Amino acid sequence: MVARPAWKNLVFTGGPGSGKSRAAAAVGRMYRQLGVLPAGHLTEVASADLVGATSQQTGQLVREAASRGRGGILMIAGAHAWAGLADRDQQVLRCLQQALTDFRGDLVVILAGQASGLRALPRARPALAARFPVIIDFPGYTAGQLAASFATLAGEAGFTLTPAAVRKASVALGRAGRDPADGSARLAVWLLNQATARQARRITTAPQPLEPAALCTIRAADIPDHVHLRDLPGLARADNDSWPGQYL
Repeated sequence: MVARPAWKNLVFTGGPGSGKSRAAAAVGRMYRQLGVLPAGHLTEVASADLVGATSQQTGQLVREAASRGRGGILMIAGAHAWAGLADRDQQVLRCLQQALTDFRGDLVVILAGQASGLRALPRARPALAARFPVIIDFPGYTAGQLAASFATLAGEAGFTLTPAAVRKASVALGRAGRDPADGSARLAVWLLNQATARQARRITTAPQPLEPAALCTIRAADIPDHVHLRDLPGLARADNDSWPGQYL
């Protein structure tokens, strides 16, 4: 059992697709098993969605988000943006501190986003720093891990990869690793989406009916030569952590 409520709250730093959401869900399950939280479900909200036009509206948005997360974890994505708020705009931070007091023992908050802003945020507000004493960094995935994730996701979707397809996917993901968004599992998701679309086109334009096994096989020809980060929503800018969809 965690004796001090402040120790439950965490700060996750890392780029989009580095595993923060999946880790938050795992923390929720662990807290439920330990009896720290009654439910342990994960509720995600964007930091921008908690800042209202007025102080009253901001307070209402924060309270509503805390109510939805009550009994589990409220993960606030893109919280690094709050580090640049002017003093008059920091009502959202005051409301968050109040929510942590009001829902003491029944809510865990995880602040997630880029390291630079999130590390500066608690330092600017000592009361907030006391609520979030632990910062966990997510460095992202290596090219090899992205290739393994691609193969796993393909298998979960019911596809079989030929050895040549595995090699080509590894090369494409390795090339993408030289870009600023290196380490994002969304690269593997995007590559699989492209591969399955190409595979579907290949099958539907085949001159004759194919064997059943061919319908769920991804070949090297189905794998794009390159992973184009500009085509991935949310990865065109390194500070954007709002891309929806499945990722690790």
